[in-house]
Formats: sequence, structure tokens, C-alpha cells
Amino acid sequence: MNVEFTTNDYLLAWYLLFKPSFCEEMQNLKVKLYKNYGKQYMSLEKDNVEILKYNDDFIPDDDTVYNIVFESDIFQKIKKETDKHRIFLMKLWDTNQKKIKSLFKEITRTHVKDDFTIIVIHPKLDTIEFIETNPKKNISWGKNDDVENENQTLMRILYTITKYELGTFHKENREIVSSIIDLAITNELQTRFVGTSKYSEGFKSLRTLKKHLYPYFLMYLGAVDKEDLVSYMMRDKIAFDIDKIRIEKDLKEIDLYGFIDFCCKNQKYILKTNN
Repeated sequence: MNVEFTTNDYLLAWYLLFKPSFCEEMQNLKVKLYKNYGKQYMSLEKDNVEILKYNDDFIPDDDTVYNIVFESDIFQKIKKETDKHRIFLMKLWDTNQKKIKSLFKEITRTHVKDDFTIIVIHPKLDTIEFIETNPKKNISWGKNDDVENENQTLMRILYTITKYELGTFHKENREIVSSIIDLAITNELQTRFVGTSKYSEGFKSLRTLKKHLYPYFLMYLGAVDKEDLVSYMMRDKIAFDIDKIRIEKDLKEIDLYGFIDFCCKNQKYILKTNN
């Protein structure tokens, strides 16, 4: 997988115009623009979709409001801070990508061939968005805590890329798919990356479902006997009744797509036996 970090003035301006303001100067500019150019302002409401689709090839139908924003002092200040954040993310990824890519291939048994463009916006906008059907693989990115926890940021980037790559695969079972990506990236990959269990992390809303899937995920990783399963349970401090679980030895031979397919097709059995 190749990941490029860039910025786009139109996308940054759009978020500043349509997301909650994080500074008084921007809020004042928004009020002024809406008052004087209300119709043009609201005509931009869905531009973010087009910008995410085409990035540098985006051309607005009316750039009146955009140009006023671009010329403002507050935009120049925010743009400068955004450029600084882009450099931070780029250096963080470049420093760690070799190890991360190796672990990703080891755990998922897949190779991501696509190129991803992360369009960096100001971290105070606290947003990650992408269009899952867009073949250009553009992601808007700016999270409040990006700098605070570098490992979490790396895992979040990889989680988002993996989810984007899977696209609509088993779309009708989104929670199972999200749970498996969380187990693979946020938990197992991060555990191997830092050398200590990170199975307490991840989306809180998925914890119960992940606990059901956990024994089978261990089998997918290669733990197919009681001793190995107990070792993982002790490492991650997650307990389950081994005697109630059917050992699926073939899981260690499939890739992440195959494991998702297995879990979706056997979800009733998995949820019933590991209650």
C-alpha cells in the first residue's frame, strides 16, 4: 500500500464553512459570508463529496465564497497549522510504515495494492471521512488527538485504510466486519507493534461482539490447541470457556476476507456458543 499525505484548500475551506467553528475569527467570517452571500454559501453544501472524489481536479461552480475565505487572515493561519499537521502525519507514517506493512501482511495475509491519498485538514475539525465506492481512495483526515498518541494514530490510519479497501464486502454485516478489522489492527497488530497486549483498546460499541469473535480470531491467528488458546487468553486478559468452542483448524489457512466470510456465515453459531 502506498499512502500520500497532502492538503486541499477547497476541502479545508469547506470544513471550516460547514463544520462547527473552533475559533471566533472563523465564526465571524462565516456569519459575514452567510449574511452577504447566503445563496452562494449554501450552494457549496455538498461540495465535500465532489472534492473527496476528485481532489486536485475539483473545480467549483462558483468560487466567490471560497476566494473570500482563501484571502482571509484566519484561513492563512489555519492553513499554516494544517500544513504543519500534514508534515507530522507524513513523518510518523514514513518512519513506521515498513514495520506496519510487514505486520499487516503477516496478520491479514493480504496485500493492498491501491494507493491512498490522505487529505489532511486541521486537527481541531476532528474528522475522518471517505467515500467507500470512490476508486481514487481519498480520505479526509484531521483528529484532535493525532499528536497525543502516535501509536493510536498509526493504527487509526491503518484501520481506515483496511476498511476502505474492504469496501462493500459483507456490507449487510457491517458490525462484524468492523469488529474483525478492530481485532486485526487496533488489537493484534498494535500488540505486536508495541510488544504488549492492546486488546483493551478499540471501539466501545463493538466490545461485546469482539468478545464473541475473539476465540475464532485466535484460531485464525494459528492457535488451534488448548495450550495456545490459554496463552493468548492470559496475554490479553480475555477469558472464554474452551470446552464450549468448536476448534476450527482451517481458519489458520485463510486470509482476512475468508475469516470475515466465515464469521458472517456462522454468526448465529458463534453468538450462541460463546455467550
